[in-house]
Amino acid sequence: MSDINTVLAKQSSDPELDREILKLAWPAIAENVLHTFIWVVDTAMVGRLGAQALSAVGLSGSVYWNVLWVFSAIAVGVMAVVARSVGAGDTRRAARAAGQALLISIALGIFFTLGTYVSAPLIFRLGGFENTVSAMGIEYLRIVGAGSVLLVLTKVGAGILRGAGDTRTPMFVAVVANTINAVGDYVLIFGLLGFPRLGVKGAAIATLIANLAGGILTLVALFQKRSRISIGVGELFRIDMATVKTLVRLSIPAAVEETLTSTARILSSFMIASLGTVAFAAHQVTIAAESLSFMPGSGFSTASGVLVGQSLGAGKVDHARRVAYRSIRYAVIAMGGSALIFFSMPRIIVSFFTSDVEVMLLASTCLRIAGLEQVFIGIGDTFRGSLRGAGDTGSALKITAIGTWLVRLPVLALIIYVLRFSLPAVWVGICFEWVIRAVLGQKYFSRGNWERIELH
Repeated sequence: MSDINTVLAKQSSDPELDREILKLAWPAIAENVLHTFIWVVDTAMVGRLGAQALSAVGLSGSVYWNVLWVFSAIAVGVMAVVARSVGAGDTRRAARAAGQALLISIALGIFFTLGTYVSAPLIFRLGGFENTVSAMGIEYLRIVGAGSVLLVLTKVGAGILRGAGDTRTPMFVAVVANTINAVGDYVLIFGLLGFPRLGVKGAAIATLIANLAGGILTLVALFQKRSRISIGVGELFRIDMATVKTLVRLSIPAAVEETLTSTARILSSFMIASLGTVAFAAHQVTIAAESLSFMPGSGFSTASGVLVGQSLGAGKVDHARRVAYRSIRYAVIAMGGSALIFFSMPRIIVSFFTSDVEVMLLASTCLRIAGLEQVFIGIGDTFRGSLRGAGDTGSALKITAIGTWLVRLPVLALIIYVLRFSLPAVWVGICFEWVIRAVLGQKYFSRGNWERIELH
């Protein structure tokens, strides 16, 4: 990590670059926080129903949202193409790529919807949960899954808008979706304002309605005349194989990366489920509490990816490199702040998600441990976002493959099945994974292969 420190130390003040990064980063951070809030609010409110309900929503949400990123991987490819095209001043190519990406995402969304419905019972059989938990979880997963087409469109549409330099519209969509979800959760889970008390089912319905609204708003934003890249409805029905091949070539590594990440997280959830309902519930609370801390790093990763892509499109390789390291500096500062909060007040934070004393005590310990990984998450994510923005999705894939399958899964298996340690030790293992990811990110970015990627 010494190379990162050296580069950051040598960077002189660049107010214009700082404004450029922050202009894109803060709406992306807000959007990511708000999207995560849909699951966080579900977890927090369902947590009041007990450990069984919390485990049901925890596993359902973990599986659904992780697999969603696999089906939304086309967003990575289209963001890179749109950003490079906008940087080169070729808005027609950007619009063409956007239309093809939306067409692909519709097909993927339909497949995802059907797959969610069919596979829901199998997921809970593999988890080995008791019948009550499984019944609640299957119902939750199937209801939320019904809105998958528009949710995939939302993710891909956000990638298009970001590539064009618009991170504010996705943020606005997230504000609306979260407002709907929060209000829906409140009235449907607990049966307020004349609505029936639906519990876990109510949380699923609220999330479904929020996701549908988000998809509709995203489509409206993409096809309005004021859009920077001016997509026409005809772009959806005019297949351009050259553009499709470019998108697929860029997105397949991203899809494989997300598959590896999602599968590893799901397998990790099954491993941790073997520790018992209380341990699994505490793990889900820790993830929900920590998930908001990812957002600053994710926001600077998004900003760096967009600006790196646009800089390469404009032929400014040195500027692209400066953007990446400047973004890492901000990510480290922001994530360091999250770490301090987790160290100092874990009990207060987890109390928002559960009132179960046993779950709360265990989750508090795990959240304090999670504070150790925050800075490394910021570094690793920003390097990965920069590589993706440049179109070097292959290097991003390698980082994830090593981190998840060669580090996370073997380490967790050792901790849980061989050493028979408890949940806090699991979180120490997760911290180790993020250290490795940060080191690998610096290694692949410093090689400079991303500078020579051609998007044709």
